[in-house]
Amino acid sequence: MKFTEFNLPQNLLRAIESCNYTDATAIQEQTIPALMNGQDIIGQSQTGTGKTAAFALPILAQCVPTDHKRPQALILSPTRELALQIVEHFRQFTKFSDGIRTVAIYGGQPIDVQIRELKKGGDIIVGTPGRIQDHIRRKTLRFENLNYLVLDEADEMLQMGFKEEIEEILKSIPEARTTALFSATMPKAILDITENYMKDPKHISISPKMKTLDAIEQMVYEVPQPYKVDLLLQLIALYQPSQAMIFCNTKKMVDDLAETLQKNHLDAAAIHGDMKQEMRTVVMNKFKKQTIRFLIATDVAARGIDVDSMEMVINYDLPQDDEYYIHRIGRTGRAGSKGQAITIVSNNQRRAWDNLVRFNKLTAKVMELPSQEELDHIQLNQIKKVLEQQSDKMIPDTIEQIFNMITESGMDKDHLLKVLLMQQTSKNSFSEIVTIKKPSIRQYRSYSLNIGERQGVSAAKILRNTEMYCGIDPALVGKIKISRNSTLVEVASH
Repeated sequence: MKFTEFNLPQNLLRAIESCNYTDATAIQEQTIPALMNGQDIIGQSQTGTGKTAAFALPILAQCVPTDHKRPQALILSPTRELALQIVEHFRQFTKFSDGIRTVAIYGGQPIDVQIRELKKGGDIIVGTPGRIQDHIRRKTLRFENLNYLVLDEADEMLQMGFKEEIEEILKSIPEARTTALFSATMPKAILDITENYMKDPKHISISPKMKTLDAIEQMVYEVPQPYKVDLLLQLIALYQPSQAMIFCNTKKMVDDLAETLQKNHLDAAAIHGDMKQEMRTVVMNKFKKQTIRFLIATDVAARGIDVDSMEMVINYDLPQDDEYYIHRIGRTGRAGSKGQAITIVSNNQRRAWDNLVRFNKLTAKVMELPSQEELDHIQLNQIKKVLEQQSDKMIPDTIEQIFNMITESGMDKDHLLKVLLMQQTSKNSFSEIVTIKKPSIRQYRSYSLNIGERQGVSAAKILRNTEMYCGIDPALVGKIKISRNSTLVEVASH
Protein backbone atom coordinates (compact mmCIF):
# COMPACT_ATOMS: atom_id res chain seq x y z
CA MET A 1 0.00 0.00 0.00
CA LYS A 2 1.31 3.45 -0.95
CA PHE A 3 1.43 6.32 1.58
CA THR A 4 -0.53 8.40 -0.93
CA GLU A 5 -3.50 6.04 -0.39
CA PHE A 6 -3.84 7.15 3.23
CA ASN A 7 -5.87 10.25 3.98
CA LEU A 8 -2.77 12.24 4.94
CA PRO A 9 -2.35 16.00 4.40
CA GLN A 10 -0.06 17.21 1.62
CA ASN A 11 2.59 18.60 3.97
CA LEU A 12 3.05 15.13 5.49
CA LEU A 13 3.15 13.45 2.09
CA ARG A 14 5.89 15.89 1.03
CA ALA A 15 7.92 15.00 4.12
CA ILE A 16 7.39 11.26 3.53
CA GLU A 17 8.53 11.63 -0.07
CA SER A 18 11.64 13.58 1.01
CA CYS A 19 12.56 10.58 3.20
CA ASN A 20 12.29 8.34 0.10
CA TYR A 21 9.41 6.36 1.62
CA THR A 22 6.83 5.07 -0.87
CA ASP A 23 5.32 1.81 0.37
CA ALA A 24 3.91 1.37 3.86
CA THR A 25 5.11 -1.54 5.98
CA ALA A 26 2.63 -4.11 7.29
CA ILE A 27 2.24 -2.43 10.68
CA GLN A 28 1.89 1.03 9.10
CA GLU A 29 -0.79 -0.26 6.72
CA GLN A 30 -2.95 -1.46 9.61
CA THR A 31 -2.09 1.11 12.29
CA ILE A 32 -2.38 4.43 10.44
CA PRO A 33 -6.08 4.11 9.44
CA ALA A 34 -7.04 2.77 12.89
CA LEU A 35 -5.41 5.64 14.81
CA MET A 36 -6.78 8.24 12.40
CA ASN A 37 -10.25 6.86 13.15
CA GLY A 38 -9.64 7.22 16.88
CA GLN A 39 -9.37 3.49 17.57
CA ASP A 40 -7.06 2.20 20.31
CA ILE A 41 -4.51 -0.30 19.03
CA ILE A 42 -2.12 -2.91 20.42
CA GLY A 43 0.80 -3.36 18.05
CA GLN A 44 2.78 -6.53 18.60
CA SER A 45 5.91 -6.19 16.51
CA GLN A 46 9.67 -6.25 16.77
CA THR A 47 11.86 -3.16 16.66
CA GLY A 48 12.60 -2.12 13.12
CA THR A 49 9.20 -2.78 11.50
CA GLY A 50 8.45 0.92 10.96
CA LYS A 51 6.23 1.42 13.99
CA THR A 52 7.48 4.96 14.74
CA ALA A 53 6.02 6.22 11.46
CA ALA A 54 2.94 4.06 12.13
CA PHE A 55 1.98 6.23 15.12
CA ALA A 56 3.75 9.50 14.22
CA LEU A 57 1.94 10.05 10.90
CA PRO A 58 -1.67 9.72 12.18
CA ILE A 59 -0.82 11.86 15.22
CA LEU A 60 0.65 14.61 13.03
CA ALA A 61 -2.21 14.33 10.54
CA GLN A 62 -4.62 15.36 13.30
CA CYS A 63 -2.36 17.65 15.30
CA VAL A 64 -3.66 21.22 15.17
CA PRO A 65 -1.12 24.07 15.61
CA THR A 66 -1.94 25.98 18.81
CA ASP A 67 -0.04 28.11 21.32
CA HIS A 68 1.91 24.94 22.31
CA LYS A 69 0.86 25.37 25.95
CA ARG A 70 -1.04 22.08 26.20
CA PRO A 71 0.46 18.95 24.58
CA GLN A 72 -1.74 17.05 22.15
CA ALA A 73 0.28 13.81 22.17
CA LEU A 74 2.48 11.99 24.68
CA ILE A 75 4.87 9.21 23.66
CA LEU A 76 6.50 7.15 26.43
CA SER A 77 9.68 5.20 25.68
CA PRO A 78 11.98 3.09 27.88
CA THR A 79 15.24 4.94 27.18
CA ARG A 80 16.48 8.42 26.33
CA GLU A 81 18.15 7.01 23.18
CA LEU A 82 14.84 5.76 21.83
CA ALA A 83 13.10 8.98 22.91
CA LEU A 84 15.60 11.08 20.93
CA GLN A 85 15.24 8.77 17.94
CA ILE A 86 11.44 9.20 18.02
CA VAL A 87 11.81 12.99 18.28
CA GLU A 88 14.07 12.95 15.22
CA HIS A 89 11.40 11.04 13.27
CA PHE A 90 8.75 13.58 14.28
CA ARG A 91 10.99 16.47 13.21
CA GLN A 92 11.63 14.83 9.83
CA PHE A 93 7.89 14.42 9.30
CA THR A 94 7.15 18.04 10.30
CA LYS A 95 9.78 19.70 8.08
CA PHE A 96 6.97 21.10 5.87
CA SER A 97 4.54 21.76 8.75
CA ASP A 98 4.36 25.10 10.53
CA GLY A 99 3.65 25.48 14.22
CA ILE A 100 4.18 21.90 15.45
CA ARG A 101 6.72 21.64 18.28
CA THR A 102 8.22 18.36 19.56
CA VAL A 103 10.04 18.20 22.92
CA ALA A 104 12.14 15.39 24.42
CA ILE A 105 11.96 14.83 28.20
CA TYR A 106 14.24 12.20 29.76
CA GLY A 107 16.30 11.41 32.83
CA GLY A 108 19.92 12.47 33.06
CA GLN A 109 19.27 15.95 31.67
CA PRO A 110 19.05 18.85 34.17
CA ILE A 111 15.43 19.35 35.22
CA ASP A 112 15.70 23.17 35.04
CA VAL A 113 16.74 22.96 31.38
CA GLN A 114 13.63 20.89 30.67
CA ILE A 115 11.37 23.25 32.61
CA ARG A 116 12.62 26.18 30.52
CA GLU A 117 12.04 24.13 27.37
CA LEU A 118 8.51 23.21 28.47
CA LYS A 119 7.69 26.86 29.19
CA LYS A 120 8.17 27.46 25.47
CA GLY A 121 5.48 24.83 24.97
CA GLY A 122 5.23 21.57 23.08
CA ASP A 123 2.56 19.88 20.97
CA ILE A 124 4.28 16.48 21.02
CA ILE A 125 6.03 15.30 24.20
CA VAL A 126 8.37 12.31 23.99
CA GLY A 127 9.99 11.01 27.14
CA THR A 128 10.87 8.34 29.68
CA PRO A 129 8.28 7.42 32.36
CA GLY A 130 10.27 8.52 35.42
CA ARG A 131 10.99 12.04 34.18
CA ILE A 132 7.49 12.52 32.70
CA GLN A 133 5.99 11.52 36.06
CA ASP A 134 8.29 14.00 37.82
CA HIS A 135 7.09 16.87 35.60
CA ILE A 136 3.45 15.91 36.15
CA ARG A 137 4.01 16.10 39.92
CA ARG A 138 5.75 19.46 39.55
CA LYS A 139 2.84 20.62 37.35
CA THR A 140 5.34 21.62 34.67
CA LEU A 141 3.49 19.23 32.35
CA ARG A 142 -0.30 19.29 32.01
CA PHE A 143 -2.30 17.08 29.70
CA GLU A 144 -5.85 18.50 29.66
CA ASN A 145 -5.82 18.67 25.84
CA LEU A 146 -4.17 15.30 25.23
CA ASN A 147 -5.60 13.41 22.26
CA TYR A 148 -3.01 10.66 21.78
CA LEU A 149 -0.96 8.46 24.11
CA VAL A 150 1.67 6.04 22.80
CA LEU A 151 3.51 3.46 24.90
CA ASP A 152 6.45 2.36 22.76
CA GLU A 153 8.31 -0.83 23.68
CA ALA A 154 5.96 -1.24 26.64
CA ASP A 155 7.42 -4.61 27.64
CA GLU A 156 10.87 -3.01 27.93
CA MET A 157 9.48 -0.25 30.16
CA LEU A 158 7.86 -2.79 32.47
CA GLN A 159 10.97 -4.95 32.52
CA MET A 160 12.92 -1.89 33.65
CA GLY A 161 10.54 -1.43 36.59
CA PHE A 162 8.37 1.47 35.37
CA LYS A 163 4.96 -0.13 36.07
CA GLU A 164 4.07 2.28 38.91
CA GLU A 165 5.15 5.34 36.94
CA ILE A 166 3.19 4.29 33.86
CA GLU A 167 0.03 3.65 35.87
CA GLU A 168 0.36 7.02 37.63
CA ILE A 169 0.74 8.76 34.26
CA LEU A 170 -2.26 6.87 32.83
CA LYS A 171 -4.40 7.98 35.78
CA SER A 172 -3.40 11.64 35.35
CA ILE A 173 -4.33 12.06 31.67
CA PRO A 174 -7.81 12.38 30.07
CA GLU A 175 -9.73 9.15 29.45
CA ALA A 176 -11.09 10.59 26.21
CA ARG A 177 -7.96 9.85 24.21
CA THR A 178 -6.67 7.44 21.59
CA THR A 179 -4.08 5.02 22.96
CA ALA A 180 -1.50 2.99 21.06
CA LEU A 181 0.60 0.37 22.83
CA PHE A 182 3.52 -1.31 21.07
CA SER A 183 5.24 -4.35 22.50
CA ALA A 184 7.29 -7.24 21.12
CA THR A 185 5.88 -9.55 23.81
CA MET A 186 2.59 -9.67 25.73
CA PRO A 187 3.26 -10.54 29.40
CA LYS A 188 0.45 -10.35 31.96
CA ALA A 189 1.45 -6.85 33.09
CA ILE A 190 0.91 -5.58 29.52
CA LEU A 191 -2.46 -7.32 29.30
CA ASP A 192 -3.47 -5.66 32.59
CA ILE A 193 -2.72 -2.22 31.12
CA THR A 194 -4.69 -2.97 27.96
CA GLU A 195 -7.65 -4.18 30.01
CA ASN A 196 -7.70 -1.30 32.50
CA TYR A 197 -6.68 1.69 30.38
CA MET A 198 -7.66 0.96 26.76
CA LYS A 199 -11.03 0.96 24.99
CA ASP A 200 -11.77 -2.10 22.83
CA PRO A 201 -8.29 -2.02 21.25
CA LYS A 202 -7.56 -3.51 17.83
CA HIS A 203 -4.80 -6.13 18.10
CA ILE A 204 -2.25 -5.91 15.28
CA SER A 205 0.38 -8.65 15.23
CA ILE A 206 3.24 -8.46 12.75
CA SER A 207 5.88 -11.14 12.25
CA PRO A 208 8.96 -9.47 10.74
CA LYS A 209 10.10 -10.96 7.46
CA MET A 210 13.60 -12.08 8.25
CA LYS A 211 16.00 -12.43 5.38
CA THR A 212 18.13 -15.55 5.28
CA LEU A 213 21.68 -14.59 6.18
CA ASP A 214 23.27 -18.03 5.76
CA ALA A 215 25.42 -16.91 2.81
CA ILE A 216 26.82 -13.93 4.72
CA GLU A 217 29.79 -14.14 7.07
CA GLN A 218 29.08 -11.57 9.80
CA MET A 219 31.97 -10.09 11.77
CA VAL A 220 32.17 -7.37 14.41
CA TYR A 221 35.21 -5.35 15.53
CA GLU A 222 35.14 -3.26 18.70
CA VAL A 223 37.41 -0.22 18.79
CA PRO A 224 37.58 3.15 20.60
CA GLN A 225 35.81 5.90 18.64
CA PRO A 226 39.01 7.86 17.72
CA TYR A 227 40.47 4.78 15.97
CA LYS A 228 37.49 3.91 13.75
CA VAL A 229 38.99 5.40 10.58
CA ASP A 230 42.35 3.70 11.22
CA LEU A 231 40.61 0.37 11.69
CA LEU A 232 38.55 0.82 8.52
CA LEU A 233 41.70 1.42 6.45
CA GLN A 234 43.37 -1.61 8.03
CA LEU A 235 40.36 -3.84 7.31
CA ILE A 236 40.21 -2.71 3.68
CA ALA A 237 43.90 -3.61 3.31
CA LEU A 238 43.42 -6.89 5.19
CA TYR A 239 40.37 -8.21 3.33
CA GLN A 240 41.01 -6.52 -0.04
CA PRO A 241 37.35 -6.47 -1.21
CA SER A 242 36.93 -5.90 -4.94
CA GLN A 243 33.87 -3.75 -4.14
CA ALA A 244 32.10 -2.74 -0.95
CA MET A 245 29.37 -0.48 0.37
CA ILE A 246 30.19 1.42 3.55
CA PHE A 247 27.24 2.72 5.59
CA CYS A 248 27.25 5.85 7.77
CA ASN A 249 24.39 7.52 9.65
CA THR A 250 24.95 11.15 8.63
CA LYS A 251 25.59 12.99 5.38
CA LYS A 252 28.63 14.73 6.90
CA MET A 253 30.17 11.42 7.92
CA VAL A 254 29.57 10.05 4.42
CA ASP A 255 31.39 13.04 2.87
CA ASP A 256 34.23 12.98 5.41
CA LEU A 257 34.82 9.25 5.02
CA ALA A 258 34.77 9.41 1.21
CA GLU A 259 37.37 12.19 1.36
CA THR A 260 39.53 10.16 3.78
CA LEU A 261 39.48 7.10 1.54
CA GLN A 262 40.32 9.20 -1.52
CA LYS A 263 43.30 10.75 0.31
CA ASN A 264 44.47 7.19 0.96
CA HIS A 265 44.39 6.48 -2.80
CA LEU A 266 41.21 4.38 -2.67
CA ASP A 267 38.52 4.72 -5.35
CA ALA A 268 35.61 5.95 -3.24
CA ALA A 269 32.50 8.06 -3.76
CA ALA A 270 29.74 9.40 -1.53
CA ILE A 271 25.99 9.21 -2.04
CA HIS A 272 23.41 10.92 0.20
CA GLY A 273 20.21 12.94 0.13
CA ASP A 274 21.82 16.37 -0.31
CA MET A 275 23.29 15.39 -3.68
CA LYS A 276 21.40 16.27 -6.84
CA GLN A 277 19.68 13.35 -8.49
CA GLU A 278 21.86 13.63 -11.61
CA MET A 279 25.04 13.33 -9.53
CA ARG A 280 23.64 10.37 -7.58
CA THR A 281 22.81 8.64 -10.87
CA VAL A 282 26.36 9.24 -12.16
CA VAL A 283 27.87 7.80 -8.96
CA MET A 284 25.58 4.76 -9.05
CA ASN A 285 26.35 4.01 -12.69
CA LYS A 286 30.08 4.17 -11.95
CA PHE A 287 29.63 1.80 -9.02
CA LYS A 288 27.61 -0.65 -11.11
CA LYS A 289 30.31 -0.56 -13.80
CA GLN A 290 32.88 -1.17 -11.04
CA THR A 291 34.85 1.98 -11.82
CA ILE A 292 34.27 2.93 -8.18
CA ARG A 293 35.47 0.44 -5.58
CA PHE A 294 33.87 1.87 -2.43
CA LEU A 295 30.43 3.48 -2.19
CA ILE A 296 29.83 5.34 1.09
CA ALA A 297 26.12 5.88 1.71
CA THR A 298 23.41 6.76 4.20
CA ASP A 299 20.49 4.37 4.67
CA VAL A 300 18.04 6.78 3.04
CA ALA A 301 20.24 7.32 -0.03
CA ALA A 302 20.86 3.57 -0.32
CA ARG A 303 17.16 2.86 -0.79
CA GLY A 304 16.52 1.99 -4.39
CA ILE A 305 20.16 1.15 -5.14
CA ASP A 306 19.90 -1.92 -7.32
CA VAL A 307 23.12 -3.92 -7.32
CA ASP A 308 22.95 -7.69 -7.85
CA SER A 309 25.51 -8.47 -5.18
CA MET A 310 28.83 -7.33 -3.84
CA GLU A 311 31.66 -8.89 -1.95
CA MET A 312 31.39 -6.90 1.26
CA VAL A 313 29.24 -4.51 3.28
CA ILE A 314 30.83 -2.45 6.08
CA ASN A 315 28.78 -0.82 8.83
CA TYR A 316 31.03 2.09 9.77
CA ASP A 317 28.18 3.37 11.97
CA LEU A 318 25.65 1.15 13.72
CA PRO A 319 22.26 1.55 12.02
CA GLN A 320 19.78 3.79 13.84
CA ASP A 321 17.00 1.30 13.18
CA ASP A 322 17.58 -2.41 13.81
CA GLU A 323 15.89 -3.49 10.59
CA TYR A 324 18.30 -1.32 8.58
CA TYR A 325 21.05 -3.79 9.51
CA ILE A 326 19.29 -6.58 7.61
CA HIS A 327 18.70 -4.25 4.65
CA ARG A 328 22.35 -3.19 4.64
CA ILE A 329 24.04 -6.57 4.79
CA GLY A 330 21.42 -8.13 2.51
CA ARG A 331 23.20 -6.42 -0.39
CA THR A 332 25.93 -9.05 -0.17
CA GLY A 333 25.65 -12.83 -0.39
CA ARG A 334 23.09 -12.70 -3.20
CA ALA A 335 22.52 -14.89 -6.25
CA GLY A 336 24.19 -17.93 -4.71
CA SER A 337 27.44 -16.10 -3.90
CA LYS A 338 29.06 -15.76 -0.48
CA GLY A 339 29.37 -12.36 1.16
CA GLN A 340 30.97 -10.67 4.15
CA ALA A 341 29.47 -8.09 6.50
CA ILE A 342 31.74 -6.19 8.88
CA THR A 343 30.41 -3.97 11.66
CA ILE A 344 32.64 -1.50 13.50
CA VAL A 345 31.38 -0.89 17.04
CA SER A 346 32.84 1.83 19.24
CA ASN A 347 33.19 1.05 22.95
CA ASN A 348 30.14 3.09 23.96
CA GLN A 349 27.92 1.23 21.48
CA ARG A 350 28.17 -2.20 23.10
CA ARG A 351 24.63 -2.13 24.44
CA ALA A 352 23.17 -0.97 21.12
CA TRP A 353 25.02 -3.78 19.31
CA ASP A 354 23.84 -6.37 21.87
CA ASN A 355 20.25 -5.19 21.36
CA LEU A 356 20.63 -5.37 17.58
CA VAL A 357 21.99 -8.93 17.82
CA ARG A 358 19.14 -9.96 20.13
CA PHE A 359 16.32 -8.41 18.09
CA ASN A 360 17.57 -9.76 14.77
CA LYS A 361 18.77 -13.10 16.18
CA LEU A 362 22.17 -12.59 14.60
CA THR A 363 25.22 -14.81 14.63
CA ALA A 364 28.24 -12.53 14.28
CA LYS A 365 31.83 -13.51 14.99
CA VAL A 366 33.62 -11.17 17.41
CA MET A 367 37.02 -10.42 15.84
CA GLU A 368 40.33 -9.39 17.39
CA LEU A 369 41.84 -6.14 16.13
CA PRO A 370 44.57 -6.74 13.51
CA SER A 371 47.93 -7.47 15.16
CA GLN A 372 51.17 -5.77 14.16
CA GLU A 373 52.28 -9.07 12.59
CA GLU A 374 49.16 -9.12 10.38
CA LEU A 375 49.66 -5.47 9.45
CA ASP A 376 53.32 -6.07 8.54
CA HIS A 377 52.21 -9.01 6.40
CA ILE A 378 49.80 -6.68 4.58
CA GLN A 379 52.70 -4.36 3.72
CA LEU A 380 54.81 -7.28 2.52
CA ASN A 381 52.01 -8.35 0.19
CA GLN A 382 51.68 -4.78 -1.08
CA ILE A 383 55.40 -4.71 -1.95
CA LYS A 384 55.11 -8.11 -3.68
CA LYS A 385 52.18 -6.78 -5.67
CA VAL A 386 54.20 -3.73 -6.79
CA LEU A 387 57.10 -5.97 -7.86
CA GLU A 388 54.75 -8.24 -9.81
CA GLN A 389 53.21 -5.26 -11.56
CA GLN A 390 56.66 -3.92 -12.49
CA SER A 391 58.24 -7.26 -13.50
CA ASP A 392 57.23 -7.05 -17.17
CA LYS A 393 58.06 -3.37 -17.54
CA MET A 394 61.22 -2.09 -19.19
CA ILE A 395 63.61 -0.44 -16.77
CA PRO A 396 64.55 3.06 -18.04
CA ASP A 397 68.18 3.68 -19.00
CA THR A 398 68.55 6.36 -16.35
CA ILE A 399 67.71 3.84 -13.61
CA GLU A 400 70.20 1.35 -15.07
CA GLN A 401 72.88 4.05 -15.03
CA ILE A 402 72.18 4.99 -11.41
CA PHE A 403 72.25 1.31 -10.41
CA ASN A 404 75.63 0.82 -12.10
CA MET A 405 77.00 3.93 -10.37
CA ILE A 406 75.88 2.54 -7.00
CA THR A 407 77.51 -0.82 -7.78
CA GLU A 408 80.78 0.83 -8.79
CA SER A 409 80.83 3.07 -5.71
CA GLY A 410 80.78 0.04 -3.43
CA MET A 411 77.71 1.29 -1.57
CA ASP A 412 76.08 -1.26 0.77
CA LYS A 413 73.17 -2.58 -1.33
CA ASP A 414 71.43 -4.19 1.66
CA HIS A 415 71.39 -0.87 3.49
CA LEU A 416 70.15 0.89 0.35
CA LEU A 417 67.34 -1.66 -0.04
CA LYS A 418 66.27 -1.14 3.58
CA VAL A 419 66.21 2.65 3.12
CA LEU A 420 64.11 2.36 -0.04
CA LEU A 421 61.74 -0.08 1.68
CA MET A 422 61.42 2.28 4.62
CA GLN A 423 60.46 5.13 2.28
CA GLN A 424 57.98 2.92 0.44
CA THR A 425 56.28 1.46 3.52
CA SER A 426 56.08 4.80 5.35
CA LYS A 427 53.55 5.97 2.76
CA ASN A 428 51.11 3.18 3.61
CA SER A 429 52.24 2.13 7.06
CA PHE A 430 49.85 0.63 9.60
CA SER A 431 50.29 0.59 13.35
CA GLU A 432 48.53 -1.84 15.63
CA ILE A 433 45.63 -0.30 17.56
CA VAL A 434 46.41 -1.02 21.20
CA THR A 435 43.43 -0.84 23.53
CA ILE A 436 42.80 -1.66 27.15
CA LYS A 437 40.92 -4.94 27.11
CA LYS A 438 37.52 -4.57 28.67
CA PRO A 439 35.69 -7.68 29.91
CA SER A 440 32.80 -8.69 27.70
CA ILE A 441 30.73 -9.40 30.81
CA ARG A 442 29.67 -6.26 32.64
CA GLN A 443 31.32 -5.59 35.97
CA TYR A 444 29.06 -4.28 38.73
CA ARG A 445 29.76 -2.26 41.85
CA SER A 446 27.48 -2.70 44.88
CA TYR A 447 26.02 0.24 46.82
CA SER A 448 24.30 -0.09 50.19
CA LEU A 449 21.36 2.17 51.13
CA ASN A 450 20.07 2.66 54.68
CA ILE A 451 16.43 2.28 53.63
CA GLY A 452 14.38 -0.80 52.87
CA GLU A 453 10.91 -2.38 52.97
CA ARG A 454 9.89 -0.52 56.15
CA GLN A 455 10.49 2.79 54.36
CA GLY A 456 8.38 1.75 51.35
CA VAL A 457 11.28 1.09 48.99
CA SER A 458 10.57 -0.80 45.76
CA ALA A 459 12.72 -1.72 42.76
CA ALA A 460 10.75 0.68 40.57
CA LYS A 461 11.39 3.56 42.97
CA ILE A 462 15.11 2.76 43.05
CA LEU A 463 15.27 2.78 39.24
CA ARG A 464 13.25 5.97 39.00
CA ASN A 465 15.32 7.89 41.54
CA THR A 466 18.70 6.75 40.24
CA GLU A 467 17.67 7.96 36.79
CA MET A 468 16.02 11.16 38.01
CA TYR A 469 18.65 12.37 40.49
CA CYS A 470 21.83 10.55 39.46
CA GLY A 471 21.35 10.38 35.70
CA ILE A 472 21.97 6.61 35.73
CA ASP A 473 20.37 4.71 32.86
CA PRO A 474 18.08 2.01 34.38
CA ALA A 475 19.65 -0.49 31.98
CA LEU A 476 22.95 -0.10 33.90
CA VAL A 477 21.33 -1.16 37.19
CA GLY A 478 21.81 -4.86 38.00
CA LYS A 479 20.41 -6.76 40.97
CA ILE A 480 18.38 -4.89 43.58
CA LYS A 481 18.16 -6.71 46.92
CA ILE A 482 15.68 -5.08 49.32
CA SER A 483 15.85 -6.07 53.02
CA ARG A 484 13.78 -4.81 55.95
CA ASN A 485 15.90 -1.72 56.68
CA SER A 486 18.49 -1.68 53.91
CA THR A 487 18.86 -2.09 50.14
CA LEU A 488 21.76 -3.37 48.05
CA VAL A 489 21.95 -1.97 44.50
CA GLU A 490 24.34 -3.12 41.78
CA VAL A 491 25.39 -0.55 39.14
CA ALA A 492 27.49 -1.39 36.09
CA SER A 493 31.00 0.07 36.19
CA HIS A 494 31.97 2.23 33.18
